[in-house]
Amino acid sequence: MVTTDTSHLSASAVSSASFVRRLLGGIILINLFVLGGWGYSLYQSYMEFDENADSMAQNLAQLLAQEVAGDLNKIDVVLLSAADEIERQSASGGIDGQALNAFLARQQGRMPEIISLRATDAKGIVLYGGGVNPAARQDNSDRDYFIRQRDNPKAGPVIVNPVFTRLDKRWAVPMSRAVHLPDGSFGGVVYVNVALDYLAKTFSTIDVGRLGSISLRDAEMRVIAVYPLPPNLDKLLGERLPIPELQELIQTGRETGSYITDRTVDRVERKFVAHKVSTFPLYVVIGRATGEYRARWREHALATMALALLFCLTTLFSSRLIYRGWRRQLDAALELAREEEKFHTVADYTYDWEYWEGPAHEILFMSPSCERVTGFAPSEFFADPELLYRIIHPDDLHLMAAHRHDIAHADEGGMDFRIVRRDGEIRWIAHGCRSVTGRDGRFMGRRASNRDVTERKQAEHEVRLAYAYNRSLIEASVDPLVTIGPDGKITDVNAATEAVTGYARERLIGTEFSDYFSDPERARSGYHRVFRDGSVRDYELELRHREGHLTPVLYNAAIYRDDSGKEIGVFAAARDISERKQAEAEVRQLNAVLEQRVAQRTAQLEAANKELEEFSYSMSHDMRTPLRAIDGYSKILLEEHGARLDDEGKRLLRAVGDNGRRMGRLIDDILSFISIGRRQIEFGAVDIAALAREKFAQLQAATCAPEGACAPEGTGAPERGTPRRLRLEVGELPVAWGDRDLLGMAMSNLLANAVKFSPADAEALIQVSGTTGESSNTYTISDRGVGFDMRYVGKLFKVFEHVHPPGQYEGTGMGLAIVKRIVELHGGRVWAEGRVGEGASFHFTLPHGRK
Repeated sequence: MVTTDTSHLSASAVSSASFVRRLLGGIILINLFVLGGWGYSLYQSYMEFDENADSMAQNLAQLLAQEVAGDLNKIDVVLLSAADEIERQSASGGIDGQALNAFLARQQGRMPEIISLRATDAKGIVLYGGGVNPAARQDNSDRDYFIRQRDNPKAGPVIVNPVFTRLDKRWAVPMSRAVHLPDGSFGGVVYVNVALDYLAKTFSTIDVGRLGSISLRDAEMRVIAVYPLPPNLDKLLGERLPIPELQELIQTGRETGSYITDRTVDRVERKFVAHKVSTFPLYVVIGRATGEYRARWREHALATMALALLFCLTTLFSSRLIYRGWRRQLDAALELAREEEKFHTVADYTYDWEYWEGPAHEILFMSPSCERVTGFAPSEFFADPELLYRIIHPDDLHLMAAHRHDIAHADEGGMDFRIVRRDGEIRWIAHGCRSVTGRDGRFMGRRASNRDVTERKQAEHEVRLAYAYNRSLIEASVDPLVTIGPDGKITDVNAATEAVTGYARERLIGTEFSDYFSDPERARSGYHRVFRDGSVRDYELELRHREGHLTPVLYNAAIYRDDSGKEIGVFAAARDISERKQAEAEVRQLNAVLEQRVAQRTAQLEAANKELEEFSYSMSHDMRTPLRAIDGYSKILLEEHGARLDDEGKRLLRAVGDNGRRMGRLIDDILSFISIGRRQIEFGAVDIAALAREKFAQLQAATCAPEGACAPEGTGAPERGTPRRLRLEVGELPVAWGDRDLLGMAMSNLLANAVKFSPADAEALIQVSGTTGESSNTYTISDRGVGFDMRYVGKLFKVFEHVHPPGQYEGTGMGLAIVKRIVELHGGRVWAEGRVGEGASFHFTLPHGRK
C-alpha cells in the first residue's frame, strides 16, 4: 500500500514543542501575541483544508474524466467498426442484413455498458441491430443525433440528451456516428444507447461525501448523467442548468476549473470541480458540500478558540493548554495528511490497471483492477515486483527495456505492448507513466496507467484486413481503375491501368492523368465535371499506350471524401469498348442494308394492303346483292304466298331471312374490323362519361318500344315486341385521350354486350366506372346478367368465338374482338371478369397524355 511521508510533520512537531517551552518562560510576552497567532493559525488551517479539498476534488475529477473518456473511446471504436462494416458492404455491392446483424451483435456483446447497437438508412429508418424489425419501419429521423449527423458531415461522434428506452425500461445516453455511401454521401447513422446505470455505477466508486454530487454535462451544460440518482431524474436529465462559473469555463476553452456556489437543486453550497472529458464535448463536475469537508476544520477551530479563551483567562495553565492544543493540531494535520494520501490513491476504483512504482522500482500501490486485466492479484505484485515484467509477451520485452531507458530522464512516456494473462490469454496494453514528486520536489517514483486495448487492436487489424480486401478487389478488376488527386495527379492505379498504358504503377503515380489520353483537354473537362456534378457516367475517351495505339473507353468517375467529408480526389473506372465500337460499325452497315429491305417490303405491303382493301369492298358489294335478294324473296313468299304455307314452312322462310340479315351484319363487322387497322387515329380529349350516356341513349332507342317497334337482331334486344327496361349508372370518369369515333364504337359494343346478356324479364342495370392510375386510366362496364365461366375467358376477345352454346344468344362474335383491336391501337389493354349467374365486368385501360 502507499506509505505516508511524515518527516516534515515530525520536524514541525519538534519546532512547535520548542515554541511552547519558550512560551512557558515568558507567558506575559506570549499574551501579547497569542490572539494574533491563533487567528493566523486558524486562517492557515482553513486555507489548508480548502487547498486539500480542492486538490482532492481535482484528482477525482481528472481520474473520473479519464475513466469516462476511456469508456467513450471504446464505444466510439465500436461505432467506427460498425460504420466501416456497413460502408464496406455497401461498396461491395449491397448490405447483407443477416451478416451485418451478426457483426453488430458481436460488437455489442463486447461492451456490457451498451444496451443496443443499431443502424439506420439515410432516411432515418432503423434497419439493422438486435431486436430490429425492418417491417416496423421505426423512424429515427427526428432524433437529435440523426439530424446533427445528417446536417454536419464533420460532426464525428455525437452524444445527445439521455432517453428512457422503451424495451429495457432504462435510462440511456445515445451516442452515434455517421455512415457514408460509396459515393461519399450521407447513408444513415450507427448509434448505441449507453446505460445510464453503468455511468452511475462508475460514479458511485468516487466518495464525495453524504451531500456530494457527481454529474456529466455537455458543452451546453445539459445534464447527461448524475449521481446520486435524484427522485426527479426524468425531469433533471437533459435539462440545461446554467451556472455562470461553469459557463465561463466552457466558453474560455479551459480543461478544468473550480468554483463554489449554492445555486444547486437542493440549495446546498458545494465546491465544484469541472474537468473536460478528453476530446469529447463533455465535462465531469464533482461537487463536495462545503459544510461536510469544513466540518473537521470547524471542530478544530472551536477547540482552538476554546483553548485561546482559556489561555487568556488562566495564564497559569496556559503552557499546558497550549501543549494539548498543539497535540490536537498535530493529530489533525496527520489525519489530514492520511486523508490526502488516501484520496491520492483513488485509482483503486479506476477501471484501468494503475500502479505506483517507487524510486527503486518497488511497488508502492497496485489497483485492484490489475486482477481483471492480468489475472494476478495485487498481493502477488507486492510480493514479487518482477512479475510486472515476466507477464510481458517475450516478443515485446525489448519494447519495455527501450521504454524504461527512454523515460529515465523524462517526466512521462507511453507505449503499447502485449501481456500473457494467468490463463494464457494474450491482451494488448496501452501503457503510460509519469514521474511522481513530493511537495518538496523530491522524486518519489513513477505512476503508471495500463489500459486494455485489445478490442481497439482487433478493430485496427480488421481495418487493415478490409484495406487488403479492397485492394484485392481493385486489382482483380479487368477494367483500368485510377484515383486522382485534387491537383489532377494520379495517386493510385491497378494492374489493368498498367497494361492499357504500358507504364508501371511507380511511373504513373504522381503524373498528370490527362497525359495518357488522345484528347487531354476532353479528359480534363470530364475531370472538372466530376467536381462540379459529383460524378460522370459513360464519358467516352481514348487511352494512349506508350507504343502509340489507342483504346476507346467509357469512363465512369465519382468524388471520394475523407472521414470529415472533405473532397480529396476522384475515383475513375474505364471500360474497354473496342468490341462495342466494332459492333456499332457493323450495326450501322447492317442498318443501311435493313433500311433498303424495309423500304422494299413496305412498298410490297402497301400494294398488298391496297389489293386487300379493293378485294374486301368488292366482296362486300358482291355478297350483299345475293343476300338482299334472299331477304327480299323470303319476305315476298311470306307476304304473298304465306296462306299456302303451313307453320313449319313459314318458320323456315323467316329463318332464311334472319340468317341473310345476320350474314349482312357479319360482313359489316368484318369490314369494320379490317378498316380499324388502316384508319388514321385522331387523338384528342374524350369525355368518356358523356360518350357512355350518348351510346346508351342510342342503344335504348334501338330496343323494342312499348308501341311494338323492335330493334334489329343481334343488338341484345329481347323477343320482338317486348319492351326492355334499361338503366345506366355512370360514375365520375377521368377524361380519356384517344379517337372519339373509335372509342365510341368500343363503348357501343360493350354496352350492347351488357344488354344482350342481361335478363329480358328484369331491369338491365349497367354500371360504368373509372379510376386514374400513374400512367393510364382504367374504365369498367359491369352488368348483372348471366355472366360466364372464367375457364373460357380466353375466347371472349377472339374473332367468331362464343362462350355460350351456339344460337342461345344472337351475335356475330366480332364485337369484343373489335373492342380489343381499338383499345390496343390506343396503347391500352382489355380484360374481363365474370361468374355464372352473377354478371360480368369488362375493363380496359387508356394511357395518359398525347401519343
